[in-house]
Amino acid sequence: MAICKEWYRGDVNDFHHYTVKLANGRTCDKERKTMNMPKKVCEDFSSLEWSEKVEIKLDSESSTERLWKILDSKENAFSVNIPQFIEKEYALGTAVTVEYKKDGKTIIDYIEGDVVLPYKYTNSYIYGIITVSRFTEKAGNLTKYITHLTYHEYDNGVYSKLNEVYVSLNENSLGMERPFTERFPDVKEYEMYQTENPRFQVWKLPIANNFDTGSPMGLSILANQIDKFKSIDNKFDNFDREYSLGKKRILVDRKAVKRKAEGVDENGNIQYTSYFDADDEVYVAIEGMEDQPVKEISSDLRAEAYISAINADLKYLSSGLRLGNDFYSFDKDGLKTATEVVSENSDTFRTKVQHQIPIYDCLYDLIATICEMENISYKEISITFDDSIVQDEDALIKRGIELYNAGLISKEKFMKKYLHYEDSEINDELLKIKEDKKIVQPEGLDFFGMNEENNDDKEKNNKNGDNK
Repeated sequence: MAICKEWYRGDVNDFHHYTVKLANGRTCDKERKTMNMPKKVCEDFSSLEWSEKVEIKLDSESSTERLWKILDSKENAFSVNIPQFIEKEYALGTAVTVEYKKDGKTIIDYIEGDVVLPYKYTNSYIYGIITVSRFTEKAGNLTKYITHLTYHEYDNGVYSKLNEVYVSLNENSLGMERPFTERFPDVKEYEMYQTENPRFQVWKLPIANNFDTGSPMGLSILANQIDKFKSIDNKFDNFDREYSLGKKRILVDRKAVKRKAEGVDENGNIQYTSYFDADDEVYVAIEGMEDQPVKEISSDLRAEAYISAINADLKYLSSGLRLGNDFYSFDKDGLKTATEVVSENSDTFRTKVQHQIPIYDCLYDLIATICEMENISYKEISITFDDSIVQDEDALIKRGIELYNAGLISKEKFMKKYLHYEDSEINDELLKIKEDKKIVQPEGLDFFGMNEENNDDKEKNNKNGDNK
């Protein structure tokens, strides 16, 4: 989790910070630039699984209103916190929600997985966890490290919660246990409830943990992709350096950049003249160019080669994440995500559905617990995910052909909107189609089997109508 958290943060100490040895023998600290793809990956998975269109309802309108009043209270801010919570779950592989009462209000605690320890579990089902929180306290010149442990357990219909507090003068030590009520007088040290709903939920990704096969903890979506993130950031950093190292330089003799005395003014001050701007980084002063003309050095930038290499890595990453091969792409305009259309038979859709199952289970238990704690009556909990981005690709293409045949859109519009061509690809593809028609199709028919002349007239009429 610690490793994945560094990559999610976008600043990995032993990768993004390094030293190089210069020609003069000195070493220089460098920082490798990053595309921060781990953060982007977690954001995109969260967006696939959660949006404002997700519906949570109870069987009556009044009960639903009461539920959402608690969910979106100032303390819980469910609509704001849940997508961020899911994003962090993808980053770390595990996250926990805990429900409790404070000042008569039901509070949801959103806890990151790296401060959670499982201590009771069967196979992958965790029914006993310890949540850890730590803070410091100054006592004169000393710093006290206070660690608050909370044991949550649900067994045979009984939920129990036990609090402990430890104090240490050493950051790396748990220290001595102290009376809990002395430190937290307003918090119960021990609670136990007979309930059908545990007051905590362990959110995990449906990915087998190949780092620790015996652990019940979930695995980060980033864990098996780190080599790909390194490769992407290496190329992205070199892509940027290509522009820095490949910039134009002008070689001049070292003596030429020195100011020369050109006379004396009326006050007796020597007047100096410089023929080159010594502060302009385009000029490089070197020895051994006496009586030689100024030399300009420039090199061709390998931008397209780097873009192609980064795109290859993005394909590997997309495939490794089970989002298909073309979920991510990179061009001169930057990183792009292919989320406009997700077909029902695509890898992206299958992955989305698979990941919704544990989210649904945890969400259901969370809602049931809140209803129990708030005495909200219900017979059914309805959770409907947003599948608006999932569309039938074949049906869309068929619809586009119908619009084109009716003369309502142009070829270019059809290729861009329904076939997802880039602007730069459309003209090239149309030229290739025109060449193919000469070989395999009767003259006068376009690639939809329509008369080209008549269809061109339709397009002209449409354009004229638009102009009017």
